Amino acid sequence: MAAAVAAYLTAFTVWTPYDDEGTVLVTLQAFAQGDTLYRDVYSPYGPFYYEAFGGLFALTGQEVTTDASRSIVVVLWVLTSFLFGLATQRLTGRLALGVTGMIAAFASLYVLAGETLHPQVLCVFLLGAFVLLAVFGPTPRPLWAGAVGGALIAALFLTKVNLGAYAIAAVVLAAALTAEPLRRRRWLSWPAIAAVLVLPLFVAGRDLDLGWVRDMVLVQMLAMAALVVAAWPLRPAEDGKQGLVRWLRGAVAGFALAFVAIMLAIVLNGTSPSDVYDGMVTEGLRVRDVLVSQFPMSPAVVDWAVAAVAGAALWVGLRSRGEVGETSIWPGLVRAIAGLAIWLSVAKIAPLAFNPSPGNPDSLPMVLVWIAAIPPAGASEPPYKSFLRVLLPALAIAEALQVYPVAGSQMGIASLTFVPVGALLLADALTSLRRWSAARARLASERFGLVVAVVLVALASIFAIDSLLRPIGNSATVYRDQKPLPFDGAGQLHLSQADRESYTRLVGLLHRYRCTDFIGYPNVNSLYLWSGIDPPPPAAPGVWIKALDSERQQRIVDELRASPRPCAIRNDALAALWLGGEPPPDRPLVRYVLDDFRTVEEVGEFQFMLPRYPRGS
Repeated sequence: MAAAVAAYLTAFTVWTPYDDEGTVLVTLQAFAQGDTLYRDVYSPYGPFYYEAFGGLFALTGQEVTTDASRSIVVVLWVLTSFLFGLATQRLTGRLALGVTGMIAAFASLYVLAGETLHPQVLCVFLLGAFVLLAVFGPTPRPLWAGAVGGALIAALFLTKVNLGAYAIAAVVLAAALTAEPLRRRRWLSWPAIAAVLVLPLFVAGRDLDLGWVRDMVLVQMLAMAALVVAAWPLRPAEDGKQGLVRWLRGAVAGFALAFVAIMLAIVLNGTSPSDVYDGMVTEGLRVRDVLVSQFPMSPAVVDWAVAAVAGAALWVGLRSRGEVGETSIWPGLVRAIAGLAIWLSVAKIAPLAFNPSPGNPDSLPMVLVWIAAIPPAGASEPPYKSFLRVLLPALAIAEALQVYPVAGSQMGIASLTFVPVGALLLADALTSLRRWSAARARLASERFGLVVAVVLVALASIFAIDSLLRPIGNSATVYRDQKPLPFDGAGQLHLSQADRESYTRLVGLLHRYRCTDFIGYPNVNSLYLWSGIDPPPPAAPGVWIKALDSERQQRIVDELRASPRPCAIRNDALAALWLGGEPPPDRPLVRYVLDDFRTVEEVGEFQFMLPRYPRGS
């Protein structure tokens, strides 16, 4: 309930001028009204997003509005956090840790408020469902459990192809290291492991001339290498191994069936497979050409990553010689410190400032997750638990690759997948420390129970105060002081006085001058929803200046010239942010806006423009 309040107050007070929210909403609106995806609707995202949300709006008859989109985000934000909380409680067996894990997951998702109903809100829900399913294990019907897991990854892949590919890579690595049929066949396992290790090079290889990209790639590869070293001694027992094998077979079948079903549904709506490829892959790859933002990571993290590989090799070597056991307190303490450090980084709580990249929720967890692959000494675990020990850390490291090429909200989304790894480390810490205290004396064992109870309650309280109660208080004040927008479908969104006045005046000007169509330079697409004017196809995104090729820009120019009263809204400061200091490209729509319109009124940083040469003149 507290999370729902915090999510609502945040979602309806945060506004980002680049307006990715409006961009995805106008494409959803067009799809729900019957336009063909990727032909009439520009998008670099997969069809499942449009089938899920566009289908929801179409079937319910609900209009695509700002209020509706943010309400959906509130529900999915809280529900996703709850899924990760359940996974945490399953891993640890502790209610207090389950609550803390949910809050940590919730805190990592505050980034959703700035880009509401972006496809990543569906991605985090799919990741949460997959993690929960994986944590609960194969169940008595491993084939069916695996099939559901594979279907979730297929849906993720067909929402954001990179996030789906990274999830596939994690499953492949875990299977290659712990599934006995694959482990024995080195001609299969070694290439699979090598492919996952070099995945960062494949993803970011064309930008290795940038120092921060080189550091990011190196840390990614070293973190995954440390995980491989730590997991190498894991050897599933012969008894019961078929449960894992059947789960993997089910995952492959579930992925294939879901992939075909999702593709068939979009093809029946008029989109061809080649259109899907052009949208998801071709346009998706062009994102790097449109915008690159630096992943803020200290070069010192590379040193931490090298230390992680050395630490994994040292721990595994000492364990093999029997020199690391439960008679020492240190294995338990190391796991506890690592688990807490991961959760504190994810939630951006810093009681102890030892993160080499302050404010970066991903870099420190990346170099610590390998510890989760090493089970407590003397622990007897089923084969599937070994698989899980590799899957969860591998998923977290792989999903962190999404910070390239744009390290914005992607950093928060990536940090979400570290939450179950922190839970696994804390569960192992409790196991190790409990055995250590039991070996000391009965009094020590009793004290251990008391200490654990007090520490866990205190930990949950810290997370609740920092990640829920304080944000509720701050956002409630903002919500009270700011005023709602006066537009149908946006009355719950409270903006600052300056933003409210600017957007109210712009919508008023669109109606005063009886604009039948308009284009923004760059687009603030929410103005289409607030004014009730449909965008010219193919629904240009905010950053259309660089994102749309000449052919699509010319199509929009033709639509605007054919419109009785076209208008334009120009914001040079906002355009400069997208252009990154470069001049605007010489393309048809850019030339049309800059050359064929004149300013009639100025609204803050915006210029409201009418055609320089009206029709008929």
